[in-house]
Amino acid sequence: MTDILEALVARAVAGGEDGADAIAALYDELNDTVYHWVRFYIRDGHVAEDLSQEVWLKVAQNIGKYHAGTSLLGWLRTITKNTALDYLRSVQRRPSEVLYADHLELDRPRFDQNPEEHAVRQALAKAVASHLQKLRPDQRKVLVLRFFDGLSPGQTAQIMGKTDGAVRTLTVRALRKLKAVMPTGESSSDLVEELLSAAVGRNRVVGQQVETREVKAHVATR
Repeated sequence: MTDILEALVARAVAGGEDGADAIAALYDELNDTVYHWVRFYIRDGHVAEDLSQEVWLKVAQNIGKYHAGTSLLGWLRTITKNTALDYLRSVQRRPSEVLYADHLELDRPRFDQNPEEHAVRQALAKAVASHLQKLRPDQRKVLVLRFFDGLSPGQTAQIMGKTDGAVRTLTVRALRKLKAVMPTGESSSDLVEELLSAAVGRNRVVGQQVETREVKAHVATR
């Protein structure tokens, strides 16, 4: 995926009609990620959408300043953060340091849930958002990048300056720590196991029970 993105950037830098097509392809590939990054700072979804579009205007205007071979996602994340902070300054608001439940997309309804199960999941989402603050900064960051931004281990490694393996190990350890500080109960345990399932696999969004042997096999390689 990194090679594909770099190739798109090279085409965008070249300019012309093909360059415009390359920017559009980057947009299709990464706009969801940009939007989620903006939502970290901006609670209003409509404002976040507008700011996401502003980010892409800045990308198109400044693509020639990107240095090939460095972290494209890191460069894009910096533009996104600065755009959001500039907006907050313009309306004289302080950036929030709080992770809200919907940042992690854990409280969205699912087709296989009844109302009671959905209510339990909403409560758990709030608990996760609250208890993430008890983790170390690097543990919190890796979970936000993986499960809020939906980034792969490789993409997360680019931003954090770590290897893929180090990111996978940090993710599992962070989730085990999160499980230790979460409220006790079967539902809480199941939720963290779902996150573990996504962590040891390549799923973007949680949605299946963890295979215990898979987690044990991964943890054994730490």
